Amino acid sequence: MSVKIAVISDSHIGQKISAYPAEILNAIGECDIIIHAGDHTSMESVELLNSLGNLRAVHGNMDEITISNLLPSRLVFEVEGIRIGVTHGWGSPLGIERRVLDVFVDEKLDIVIFGHSHSPCDKIIDGIRVINPGAISGNLQDKSSSWGILTINGCDADWRLIEFSFK
Repeated sequence: MSVKIAVISDSHIGQKISAYPAEILNAIGECDIIIHAGDHTSMESVELLNSLGNLRAVHGNMDEITISNLLPSRLVFEVEGIRIGVTHGWGSPLGIERRVLDVFVDEKLDIVIFGHSHSPCDKIIDGIRVINPGAISGNLQDKSSSWGILTINGCDADWRLIEFSFK
């Protein structure tokens, strides 16, 4: 049986955008797990995602204190035998992949998911798949927005980036 995971980050609800687009919420709601890699920026965002399903989330550097107190800075869990680490990230986009991997130096992970840079990423570094879904609120390089779906089926993990523009 495959597990479908919505992967989002940097929604910046109430800060950069007022709400999640309805079509994205519908798609996220159809997933088995929702991962948010930080910068929700409003408690309403966290509550909404939590109401849609099985939310696994970390806080980001722009989150209000109530979110930072509620959510961890890093998270590790397993899906179908695949170990996943989630953190937000920090600093310059240059070298961010290595910095987020260092957060999990003592963990044996298959996938690390991060945000912060507002730039989609899918790389293999030291045998670990490193994924950034970009930003719901807008990516830096081309001003589109993005999120993705990670489908895990046994030991296989398929990543699909979904890009969109606000109308």
